[in-house]
Amino acid sequence: MTPSIQRLWERIYSEWFPSCGYEHAPAPELEVYLEGDTNGEDYRCEVWIPVIASQA
Repeated sequence: MTPSIQRLWERIYSEWFPSCGYEHAPAPELEVYLEGDTNGEDYRCEVWIPVIASQA
């Protein structure tokens, strides 16, 4: 799970933020791990990111 979540955070900042029209808000980020086998192919977790609309 660790390499996957690290790649996700990298993509959030390098791909998603530059293309989405949002900026990171000064608030906590959360990684939510649900019940299940974290090593399973179908396991999913959630990343919660505080955002604000860009002032562009």
